[in-house]
Amino acid sequence: MNLYDFDKTIYNGECSLRLYLFVLSRHPKLWWHTFKAGFYGVLRGLNIINLTTFKQKFLTFMSHIKDPQKEIELFWDKEQKNIFKWYLEQKKPDDVICSASPLYIIEPILKRINPTAKLVCSDIDMITSRIENGEVNCKGEEKVRRLAELGLTSFENGYSDSTSDVPMLKLCKNKFHITKKGKVEPFNPKYFE
Repeated sequence: MNLYDFDKTIYNGECSLRLYLFVLSRHPKLWWHTFKAGFYGVLRGLNIINLTTFKQKFLTFMSHIKDPQKEIELFWDKEQKNIFKWYLEQKKPDDVICSASPLYIIEPILKRINPTAKLVCSDIDMITSRIENGEVNCKGEEKVRRLAELGLTSFENGYSDSTSDVPMLKLCKNKFHITKKGKVEPFNPKYFE
């Protein structure tokens, strides 16, 4: 069983940000939201708010779209080409994808490229932008906790672009780093000493 991050690991980009830009390009009346996103981005940069709060404020743009699910499907029609080829060539039915990005963004593309894979993500309501069930953003140690809740504590191979996933990768026998160009390399062992 293999474990993967999603953004910049399987997908060449940050899906939340790319979806945001896609929606703004299709709905120019929503450009006012960039001021709101920028304001909360500054608060996050100054550590006045945490990442979970920022994410919830940023994703409120979804509530201003008439058919958000259709918009996400259109987004993936355009962006599916940015799924890394190396993943498509090695994917397996029992893959586990664990991401901080919202479930509602990643689930539609996973249904297209690997419908039997297990998906563990930030469970954010598409309309209210609230994180569901009292959870927090699915990042760092939170990924390990959520995987353990599902009885997933050991993997053959783990893949990520980021050192923030070191806790998750410690569950894996073999650890791989995905470079900015989508190249798969062994993860630097110094992070696991």
